[in-house]
Order: sequence, then structure tokens, then C-alpha cells
Amino acid sequence: MQGLEVFSMKMPELDKEGNIRVWVPSTYETSGDKRYPVIYMHDAQNLFESETSSYGDIWDVHTAIEGLMAAHGFDGAIVVGIDHGGSIVRLDEYSPWESDRYSELKAALDIDRNVGGEGAAYGAFLVNTLKPYIDERYRTLPDRENTAVAGSSMGGVISLYLGVTYPEIYSKVGAFSTAGWFNSTELINCLKSYNPKWQTRWYLDVGTNETSNPEKEDFNVIYIESTKSIVDTLKKAGVPETHIKVVVEEGGIHNEVDWARRLPAALTWLFEIT
Repeated sequence: MQGLEVFSMKMPELDKEGNIRVWVPSTYETSGDKRYPVIYMHDAQNLFESETSSYGDIWDVHTAIEGLMAAHGFDGAIVVGIDHGGSIVRLDEYSPWESDRYSELKAALDIDRNVGGEGAAYGAFLVNTLKPYIDERYRTLPDRENTAVAGSSMGGVISLYLGVTYPEIYSKVGAFSTAGWFNSTELINCLKSYNPKWQTRWYLDVGTNETSNPEKEDFNVIYIESTKSIVDTLKKAGVPETHIKVVVEEGGIHNEVDWARRLPAALTWLFEIT
């Protein structure tokens, strides 16, 4: 795909290697020394190409950004996607805490270990290893005002964690269909510690038909209530309403098609595109 570079790099914080997918806008090669904002995103296999997507559908991030560039004069952004390490490993990477509800809500009887707990190391990799590499190799705007992080489901969990833990790095957080149920107590306690002096912008959304287990009829309610709890916690931590955007999409479900549909409006709000 044009503008997309895929490479493997060592992840010393996680003691392994992983794939990184970097997309640059169509103007990148012809814009001289122009520098671009950067959006760090998780589940990179599902961002750009259906051939690599877990379920065949993609966020289509590049199309969203190019559309905003054409329609609104947006300067564009570089997207840095980090591949997850596999279905269960992904849960480890995207949560700083082990889950006390995964087996219960997912009925994951075949999982013989606790899941979660590597999110702090994953976050340290993004900040200490990946970001310096990206800023050196690409023409980025490296300051916090031009650095965003976004993801869905468990990717929403780790994005929220990163926004609180590294507010000096990220000024924009996109949390789509956040799986707050995975470790709700720890996530809420983390959000309570946010220092509002940083003036981070927080985008959150959820669909009314979300589920991560079709056998559990009230899973959509769990998703909706969890999102409300996250928003309430951010407000109580001192985040002004002008810096929180919440979208509850009627009929929305838990997949890339719905996240792709909501992405342009989310980016418009996060980057204050007019």
C-alpha cells in the first residue's frame, strides 16, 4: 500500500520483537521539510490492509486522514501502528493489570492462567524506544500537542492508561468501545490520578449493541455503563467537559467497520479540525 512501511523492531521492555506499521500521507514525499503530527495506534494488523486484519475488516485510517485533508485542509498525520502479539498475548500487552473478570465474562474456560499485566512495559516501549525512533526517522512534530494515541476495546484501555501515565507525551486520546470491564477497578483508580493541568483531549465512544460474548445478553449494558463510569471519573478528576467528547452510537457493534465509520469525526474533534 502506498505510504505504508512495515518493519520489525526489538521491544526490549517486553523482551521480544514486534512489527511496526508506519503510514505517511500522500503529501509527505513532496512537502519538503514539512513535519507532521503523529497518531500511535494499537492492533496495527487491523488498521490499513484487509489481508492482515484479524477479521478482514479494517479501520481504513489512511482513507480517513486523506479525506480530512481533502475536505478540510487538514495537514495530515503520520500513523504509527503497533502489531499486537496474538489473541491472548494482546490482552497481556494492552492491560497494565491482570483481569479478574475475563474468564467470567468471556467464559474462557480453556485459559489456564491470568491474562493482562504487561501494559506498563508496553507503554514504556512506546515512549522510551518507539517514539524516539519514529521522531528520528520521520519528519514528525514530536511535541505533546501533536502526539495522539488511539485504539479500540483493549486498545482503548491501554490508550486511556497511556494518556494518564504519560500526559507529557500524549495530548489526545481516542478510546473506542473501551473494554473497561476487563479490569474496571484498576482502570478507574488509574483515571482518578490524572492531573488536569495537562489539558488532554479525551474522545470516547460506544455502540448500544456492543458485545465480547454473544452468549451474555447484557454485555452491551456492561460496555455502556463502563464508558459512562470512565467519563464520570475523568470529569471528577478535573477534566473540563470541553475536553471530553462522548459518542453513544445507536445500534453500534464491536468491530472495525463501526470504528472506521466513527474515526473521521473523532479525528476532527481530537485535532480541532474546522
